[in-house]
Amino acid sequence: MRSLARQIASRLAPLAAVLIVSSALVLSVVTLGNVNRSIEPELSARTNLIATVIGEDVQRALATGVPLDGLVNAEGFFTDMLKQLPEIAYVAVATGRVVLEVGSPIDPYLAPPRERKGVRSHPIMHDGKEIAYVMIDVDPAFISKKFLDVFLDMGVVVVVAVLIAFEIMVLMSSRSLTAALDRLQRLAAMQAAGDFSKRALGGTRTAIDRAARILVERAEELSSQFAVAWQRLSDSEAEGAKLAALQARYGLSREGPATVRFSYFTDLRLALFLFAAADELPLSFMPLYTRAAHNPFPWLPESVLISLPLAGYLLAIVLISPFARPLARWLGPRRLLMLAAAPTIAAHLWLHWATSVPEIVASRTILGVGYAFVTLACQDYVIDNTPRDERDRSLGMFSTVLFGGIFCGTALGGVLADRLGKANVFLISATFVLISALLIFSLVADTTSGRGPRAKASRPPLLASLRNWHFAALVFGIAIPGNVCLQAFISYLVALTLDSLGASPADIGRTLMVYFLAIALVGPLAGRAAERGIPVSAVALSGGVLCGISLLTAAAQPSQITIFLAVLGSGIGSGMVRGAQVSLSMSIAETELKHLGADPVLGALRAIERFASIAGLLLVAAVAGLYGYAIATAAVGALALGGAVLFGLSMFGKRAAQGPAAGAMN
Repeated sequence: MRSLARQIASRLAPLAAVLIVSSALVLSVVTLGNVNRSIEPELSARTNLIATVIGEDVQRALATGVPLDGLVNAEGFFTDMLKQLPEIAYVAVATGRVVLEVGSPIDPYLAPPRERKGVRSHPIMHDGKEIAYVMIDVDPAFISKKFLDVFLDMGVVVVVAVLIAFEIMVLMSSRSLTAALDRLQRLAAMQAAGDFSKRALGGTRTAIDRAARILVERAEELSSQFAVAWQRLSDSEAEGAKLAALQARYGLSREGPATVRFSYFTDLRLALFLFAAADELPLSFMPLYTRAAHNPFPWLPESVLISLPLAGYLLAIVLISPFARPLARWLGPRRLLMLAAAPTIAAHLWLHWATSVPEIVASRTILGVGYAFVTLACQDYVIDNTPRDERDRSLGMFSTVLFGGIFCGTALGGVLADRLGKANVFLISATFVLISALLIFSLVADTTSGRGPRAKASRPPLLASLRNWHFAALVFGIAIPGNVCLQAFISYLVALTLDSLGASPADIGRTLMVYFLAIALVGPLAGRAAERGIPVSAVALSGGVLCGISLLTAAAQPSQITIFLAVLGSGIGSGMVRGAQVSLSMSIAETELKHLGADPVLGALRAIERFASIAGLLLVAAVAGLYGYAIATAAVGALALGGAVLFGLSMFGKRAAQGPAAGAMN
């Protein structure tokens, strides 16, 4: 029944997408027309200004007696001008023949007119006479790129709008239709089984609510009659026994039926989506934002300094995660979510006003704490409010919503940074978290009752797990390289490398979103491949090799295209590894490490890969500072490829030791 909301939203989503895309197309046509009308006078004014400056400089030189053909270092002057003005493709001074020129002239059909009604567009005057004129060609590729940027930004906004609309439709369908149906079904099933101990709150606006209200009134009437009978009870033990039997059989109470509030993951998914999007909005420019801040530690290499906010964020997640689940069980997911919202909003606002690196590091560390609390509390909420037979599907939906928010935040953050400025993006992040907190406050049920005493955080058996050769090969060959690729390459090197190549934050955001899109698309396909008999270990090995080769290729020839392909390749590889890694670790935990238990082994895997990703990030940052971004990218690629070789040796060794039957288990 709970999937009905998603089914309704899935059927409505194409209609909503058509409406949104149609509106976006109309808006884009209007926007492109306005951009075109605004660019033309702006470029005309800039070319007139440039021509005037050149003409005045040439006139001053001529006034000193220097002949036009004898101007010294004029080409160097023009070359520097072209570097500072990317919209200009060609500058020349001519007298009927070209005297000085820099750049490449464009096609005459695309060039601006040299004359208007017999008068030169940019004449150079000396002693009242025209002695030369300036020719300036605007680069058509520059204009095309501006239009392309607008088109791509509109595309990103449309995709984000469709995904947010889908999440809103799921929530509204659940609250207005499927939740009421589910409430009616559960009450009817309980009363059909003879259980009248519960009642549910609901309105009377719809026929479904009125039907549920009839069931609630029936339970209340039976409890009321039971209370009256209990008050009239005499000293007869037989009558008391009969009433006690009725109370136990039908769940009757003298205080009336207990009010129960039904909880569903759909109540939480929009809030989780917005929180994940807010967390990832600055991904495309965070290293650049840190680099521009004041550095009070001049002795620390800049490349390492830039990595500190991300390192603090990851360290907070590592240290807080063991305590998040016990706190969720003690306070309840709703209270923990509300508790985490306030410092998270404050941290985003702090980032908006931050001017130094220590401020950025401290605020990012707070955000890491909030992320750990929110994601694990949401996961506990899903587990606690989902029937056991639907738990796997609900956890899959949880991961889908989380990655959907990350995808949207990554894509939208670059566009917002380009249009509004980097600092203002954090105000949008704070707004998203505030909306998420309001949704949690109004929709999520408080489920603290019956949770028992506060649980204690357990320490995962790190060393005991690593004594197993196959588990160690999985950790050092697949898990650690995958996390280092995510943190050191995706979250750190991509932004810095693309910025050095002249990419804008919007370009960086669009490149990074391909990584998360590839994971979302490839992950289910990799799972289906395993279901069709392809060994899970082979899927993981292929993912590691693909990631390593993609990064090494980009390191050999850095460009925006090769970096894009490297991000795509690492996303596909991570999508292949993600599910296979969990499956392999569970297989080892249930066989070779059975004495430790599955949960502690998985905890050890998570702890080791997270600590290693922090160390890997700092080492890669140091390499980038010493040898450049290309060498650092090559180092991450070599780690991924070397890890795949290590895991491959372990896999083949295990098969050789166990025989052909091991293939089914691996």
